[in-house]
Amino acid sequence: MIFNNESKTEILKARERKKYVWFVKISILAFCVSLMLTFFSEFILNKVNIIIAILLLIIFMLLNVFSDMLGLAITSCQIENLKREVSDENHFKICIKLVKSSDKVSSILCDVVGDICGILCGVSGTMIAYICASLLPESNFNMFLGAIVSALIAGFTVLFKAISKNYAVKNSTKIVKKVVNFIFVLKNLKNQMKHKSRSNKEN
Repeated sequence: MIFNNESKTEILKARERKKYVWFVKISILAFCVSLMLTFFSEFILNKVNIIIAILLLIIFMLLNVFSDMLGLAITSCQIENLKREVSDENHFKICIKLVKSSDKVSSILCDVVGDICGILCGVSGTMIAYICASLLPESNFNMFLGAIVSALIAGFTVLFKAISKNYAVKNSTKIVKKVVNFIFVLKNLKNQMKHKSRSNKEN
């Protein structure tokens, strides 16, 4: 098929429009999810003790690190390596889709999930500092407690992200394969649930 200059220009413009639409969509999604989860976490954290607050902080931190690692692995994965290591055709197709859509996938994982979990880590840290301050006697130390907790959260997050990013770059193909295997497990479970529901309706 032969394209003239005008048709090529139209195709490029259409692609640019799709990119802008995607940017708007991902920004709105990030805003809505962040707002919802922040309100939810503040509501939950206001009713918990320090142990549960610390557990929630660890969960949010791990999600932050894990999503960042997945996004980087998918972005840095090479199609040539997948051709050598993925034998199943269906798995290979999904792997290629992930890699070719790495900009969108990494935006969701790193920018949406990762940044939102970072915000929730901050909310959790603030609540932990508040609980600790309420348990301790009044002193000048309470003024610096919030800063100390925030610094610890930032330090551990940077440390774990550095380790996970190094692992993601070195094992990108392996990570993508595991992600695709997990996707197929979810698909199989979904199909099994549909089959059971149909069987129950027929009975």
